[in-house]
Amino acid sequence: MTSLELRNLTRVTPRGELVLDDVSLDVPTGTTLAVVGPPGSGKSALLRVIAGLDAPTEGEILLDDVVVTSLDARGRSIALVFQDFALHPHLDVHDNLAFAARLRKKVDKLALAERIDDVADLLALTAQLDAKPSDLTDAQRQRIAVGKALVRGADVQLFDEAFAAQPDRVRPHVRSVTTQWLGEAATTSVFTTSDVPEALTFGERVAVMHRGEIRQVGSAQEIYDHPADLFVAGFLGTPAMNLLPARPDGQQVVTPVFTMLLDDELQRVIGGRTDVVVGVRPEDWLDATSAEGQAVTDRVEFTSRVDDVEWRGGTQLVYVGFEIDAETGERLSR
Repeated sequence: MTSLELRNLTRVTPRGELVLDDVSLDVPTGTTLAVVGPPGSGKSALLRVIAGLDAPTEGEILLDDVVVTSLDARGRSIALVFQDFALHPHLDVHDNLAFAARLRKKVDKLALAERIDDVADLLALTAQLDAKPSDLTDAQRQRIAVGKALVRGADVQLFDEAFAAQPDRVRPHVRSVTTQWLGEAATTSVFTTSDVPEALTFGERVAVMHRGEIRQVGSAQEIYDHPADLFVAGFLGTPAMNLLPARPDGQQVVTPVFTMLLDDELQRVIGGRTDVVVGVRPEDWLDATSAEGQAVTDRVEFTSRVDDVEWRGGTQLVYVGFEIDAETGERLSR
C-alpha cells in the first residue's frame, strides 16, 4: 500500500518537445486515478516518467513521501501496462502472466501458481493458458498484459489505455473486475484513457490532461458539474457542452440563441465583464411545454433555426445555433 505524489513534473524530449508541463498530482494509498485527455495530450509520457522509463527535466516523484526520482525502473515497485501489450512471444500465456513476478528475489511458487489461476479466471484466460500470444486476439493479448500487472502485485500500478482493445460488450466487465481486484488489494493505480465516459465511470479521482498540462483534478461529479476552463467544459460530456459567446446586459445575459435572466450570484460573478461564455449541457434543456413548477418560472424562450435532428434510440439530438473554440484555457466562472 503506497501513496504516489508528483511535484511540478516537466519533461522536454531530446528533440525539444515539451510533453509534460509542470504536472502535480497526489494519489493517496489505494486510490484509483483516471487521467483522461485527447490523443497526444501527454498521458503516456506521464506514465513513462512515473515508471522510471523516462527522466523528468524538472520535478520530483515520491512514493510514500520518499523521493524516487533518481531511481531507475527496477528500483521502484511500479508496474506499467503498455498500449502495445509488451508480451513475450516465445512464452505461453501462463509464463507471460508469471514473468514479472518471477523476477523477484523470493518467490513462493505455490502462491504464485494460485495467483496466476485466479487472475486467468478473472480475465477469462484460463482456456488460453497454454497458447502463445500470436494465436490470440488483440483483446486477449491486452488482458494478458493487464494480468501480468495483477499477478506481479506492484505497490503502484499504471495502465496505459488498458481496455482500448476490448470489444464494447465485454469492456465494462473487464474494467470492473480489474478495478475491483485493485481495490480489494488497496493498490494505488493510475489509468489513462481517451474515453471520457470510461474515465468518469471508474476513476475515484479524475485528472483532465491537455497539451502536457493537468487542467483539472477532482471527482467525476465535481469536474463534470464545475469545469475549470473552456477545454474541460467542452471535452467532458457526450454530447459535449454547448458553449455560447454571450454579453451581459443588466440582469440578463444575451447569447446568439437566447436571452437568460441572471440570479444574484451570477450577477456578482460576472461583475463588470463585457464578454462571457454560457455553457449548457444538452441534458439540461427542458421542453417548456411539458415542464412543471420552478422550471416554468425560470424558463428561457428563444427562436432559432434547427439545423439537424438525430434520433439515437432513447434520445434525440437537436442541433441549433453557435459553436466557439474550446481550445483556450480561459477560466469559467461558476
